[in-house]
Amino acid sequence: MMKKVAMIAAAAAMVLPLGIGAIAPANNEVTAFAAAKPAAKKVTHTLISAKAIKKAAFHVKSGKPALYSAVFAADQAKVGMTKKGTLAGGKTYYATKKIVVKVKATKTTKAKKVTYAYIKTSNGKVKGWVALSKLTAGKFMAADGNADAKKAADKIAGKTYTLVSAKSIKKSAFHFKGNQPAVYTGKFAADKAKVTLTKKGVLPQSKTFYATKTITIKKAKKNVAYDYVTSGKTKGWVLASQLTAGKFMAAD
Repeated sequence: MMKKVAMIAAAAAMVLPLGIGAIAPANNEVTAFAAAKPAAKKVTHTLISAKAIKKAAFHVKSGKPALYSAVFAADQAKVGMTKKGTLAGGKTYYATKKIVVKVKATKTTKAKKVTYAYIKTSNGKVKGWVALSKLTAGKFMAADGNADAKKAADKIAGKTYTLVSAKSIKKSAFHFKGNQPAVYTGKFAADKAKVTLTKKGVLPQSKTFYATKTITIKKAKKNVAYDYVTSGKTKGWVLASQLTAGKFMAAD
């Protein structure tokens, strides 16, 4: 056991040169992500593994994941993590290191293993540790290939498209990641295969939506799918590619 602890500690020392101190934020770092609440208490986890990884791009999957600083023990497989803010969406982050820790059980949760990635922006103003499960591989791309989701939605609001297909589907749960998708009303022509989509708002955050219908329209010579979703008072047609299957789960 002591040999294993020594090996992990040695790996952390080589891969994570900041092991003897907390990751220092840049002076103007606070402008790049949401301002943190009063400093959180440091939580110590058992360090299972630590390694450098090939530099890879990531973006936020949904919500505002917690961003942590970390202090690695020099003589034992332990790491202390302190929340220093939250990670903003709409940006690309680059991961270069990864650790796996064991989080202790509490009165309401079981012990579990969590993987954290050390990320930073290209300019280095934002840096820290984030739960890897809260990130999506790849660079951030604005919705629908435009400057942002809102502008993309505005460009197609009130337009009429050729209706390729329309059908009911088994009721399925969805949530969204990234920017808030636009919601449209749909007016279907009675005598021809046409549908007019008009923007009426955006989907509210942190909710589960249920799809019951889907349509495919011809847009810019491509077939594009829209799902009809509902959640309380919210209902309408949403670009299917902006939805993720499954119920919404709050971020760590």
